[in-house]
Amino acid sequence: MSTNFQVRLPENSKPLPAHEEYFFITENGVERCLRLHDYAAVYSIPGLYEYLLLEKLNYHSHEFMASLLNDNLKNSGESIQDLKILDLGAGTGLFGQAISKFGIESIIGIDIIPEAAQAAQRDYPGIYEDYFVEDLTQLSPTTGEIIKQKKLNCFVCCSAFADDHIPGIAFATGVNLIENQGWVLFNVSKNCYECESNCPDFVNFYRQLIEQGYLQIHCTESYLHRHFFSGHPLEYVAIIAKKQADIPIG
Repeated sequence: MSTNFQVRLPENSKPLPAHEEYFFITENGVERCLRLHDYAAVYSIPGLYEYLLLEKLNYHSHEFMASLLNDNLKNSGESIQDLKILDLGAGTGLFGQAISKFGIESIIGIDIIPEAAQAAQRDYPGIYEDYFVEDLTQLSPTTGEIIKQKKLNCFVCCSAFADDHIPGIAFATGVNLIENQGWVLFNVSKNCYECESNCPDFVNFYRQLIEQGYLQIHCTESYLHRHFFSGHPLEYVAIIAKKQADIPIG
């Protein structure tokens, strides 16, 4: 990958929490410090996010989850080409690009960060049928109606639930935008998945959805999500479910 920047990783022997991880970037002879989760700043630099995730941190989630979804549809006797996907927290389009390789033509992206939409158009043009900059905790009626008319049958959130980035109401709103019996695919860190007390709000929320019958689990699988800047592995669990009914909100 040809880049116009140089990246220097910190010399940390122990992994920092994901939301605290930082690095140094030099552009035009000037070095500055950014956090990995400073998404607006990171997305605005062409190639930086992919360079960090793919080349430095060995990020796998986008390809692993796309393949897992394809395998599960095959085992269910369904064709992945029939999916119409809502990709929440779509970012620069890594998951959209990975799932499009299976022949899916209808993918709607949505993210709260304008720079994400700009990066997706810049880096992966043509992947998304539409890409909306929206906050799903207060989705505009116009966007909601546009999405509903597309009769989507799959909701995906790839790697956007860490540190409660996306609150439960946004997840519920996204799930409600697809049809009943549609596929729901998301992932959480293995530590969160296995937690027994003081769990993140989102973990408590999705567990309640399962207990109350709004989601029916179809498959769970643990895997290497990526490495920390320190080199330590970060494991996640991918969760595939089917939507049984609209989730009450409010």
